[in-house]
Amino acid sequence: MLPNDRVGAALAVSDLFFKHVPLKPGAIVAGYWPVKAELDVLVILRALLGKGHACALPHVTGEGSPLLFRQWDEKAQMVTGKFGITEPAGTATLMPDIILVPLLAFDAKGHRLGYGAGFYDRTIARLKKQKSVQAIGLAYEMQLYKTLPAEDNDVKMDMIITDRNIYK
Repeated sequence: MLPNDRVGAALAVSDLFFKHVPLKPGAIVAGYWPVKAELDVLVILRALLGKGHACALPHVTGEGSPLLFRQWDEKAQMVTGKFGITEPAGTATLMPDIILVPLLAFDAKGHRLGYGAGFYDRTIARLKKQKSVQAIGLAYEMQLYKTLPAEDNDVKMDMIITDRNIYK
């Protein structure tokens, strides 16, 4: 996908997010720092900040551990964390109400493929035991597959938003 197409896709996903995801006042939303050709979630996060919501980005504490989410805004000092992922440096840890999850591939049933380390599966499973958390996958429509393999520890997304559709 060309860079201009990716910008248009991020704007389309942002539009669908704000039309179809109910946001409670003060909701905390965790996103991710986009790498490679992942859908740029920063469009959504910046708009959320403008609406008074707190935003967070993941912090990898170690292999096999759930992610923590550190508060993020445009002024946050960023560092390169484990696996070369950009993350906020030492800001407060937040417990999100909504987690925006990057996808390599997905199917219409809510299954996703990530990079295979299981960070999001462990994190979402842990958080859902503590509170009501909505896991929303973000992707390009071209990442849709008819079916994906799913293992017992894979956590289905509550919703997947692409540049063309919403899957629930």
